[in-house]
Amino acid sequence: MTAAARSISLRFLNRAQVESLSPGADELVSVIEAGLRAHGRKETVLPPKAHLVLDHLVNGHFNILSGYVGSARRAGVKVIGDYVDNWKRHLPSEVALLTLYDPETGVPSCIMDATSLTWQRTGAVTCVGARHLAKADSRIVTHIGARGTAFQNLKLLANEFDLAEIRVASRRSESRERLAARVREEIGVSCVAVEDLDGACRDADIIVEATRLERPTSLISANAVKSGALIVTYGWMMAVDPELPFRMDKLVVDDWEQCRHGGALYPLIESGRLTDGHIHAEIGEIVCGAKPGREHRDERILFWHRGFAISDIMLGCAIEARAEKESVGTMLPLLEAMEE
Repeated sequence: MTAAARSISLRFLNRAQVESLSPGADELVSVIEAGLRAHGRKETVLPPKAHLVLDHLVNGHFNILSGYVGSARRAGVKVIGDYVDNWKRHLPSEVALLTLYDPETGVPSCIMDATSLTWQRTGAVTCVGARHLAKADSRIVTHIGARGTAFQNLKLLANEFDLAEIRVASRRSESRERLAARVREEIGVSCVAVEDLDGACRDADIIVEATRLERPTSLISANAVKSGALIVTYGWMMAVDPELPFRMDKLVVDDWEQCRHGGALYPLIESGRLTDGHIHAEIGEIVCGAKPGREHRDERILFWHRGFAISDIMLGCAIEARAEKESVGTMLPLLEAMEE
C-alpha cells in the first residue's frame, strides 16, 4: 500500500481578473525593482530566452521565458506569441500565458493571462531604469513605437517624473495619433504625434525605442541625442545608429547573458564590436547598490532591456497572492486524491 496522493488544483486567472488584481503604479514599480535587486544579488536563476521561430511559415514566433526567484519562492514559465500582423485581425500583437510553480515540489500553483502583465512589467523595468539612469528633472520624453507596452512606459514615466511633454512616433499614423490621444486623456500630459524622429529626439531627456521593425533600421542617429539624455531600447531589431552605443558614457543591460543571444544590439555583439567590456552594469547591480547608476548630469546613457522571466514571476506572484486573499479566479483540478 502506497501513501495517498494529495489532490492538486491550480488557480486560473483570465485577463480581466489579472488587470483587476494588478498593483497600482508605485507598488508595481516597487515589485519589479525588488526582482531586479534579487537578480543583482544573484538570488535568481535565469536561463536565456528560448524561441519557437515560425517566421518561415507565418509572420510570428513564440518567446519562452523561464526563471526562479529565491525571495518569491516561485519558479515560472511564460510563453508569449509575437505576431506583428495581429492588428489586422483586431488582436494584440502579443498574447501570453504565465504559469507559476512551487520550486520545492514542481507543482503548478497558478496559470494566468500574461498579456497585459507583460506590458506592465515592461513599463516598470523602463521606469526603474529611468529612476536610476535618467536625470531627476527630466521633462521631455520621446517614445518611438506604439505597441502594447508603450502606454505603460509613458504612464509610469509620468508618475516618476514631472513631465512637460511626451512625443510619440510610430510607423502608422493612426497608431501614434491614437496613443497620443490616450496619453492626453488618461495621463494628462501634453502629448503630440510626430514624424520627424531627429527633431523629436534632439532635445528629449528620455528616449524610449519600442519598435516592431522587420529589419534593422537606424531610427535614432548618434547626433540626435543630447548631453545628459537616457536612451531605453528593447525592440527586437536594432533601431539605433550602429555608432550610437559607442558614443554613450554608459551602457546598461538587464542581463548580459540574454543579450548575447539576440535583440536590439545583438548585431554589434555578433560582429565582435560590442563586448562585455563595453557594459557598465546590469540594471540589477545598480538597483542593489553594487554599481553606480547616473553619476553626472551630462552623462549619455543607453539602457537595453530584453525583458526576462524574473519580472514576470515577481508581478505574477503579487497578483496570485491577491487572488488568493480575495478568492478570485477559477480553481482547476489537476490531480484527484487517490490511494492504491
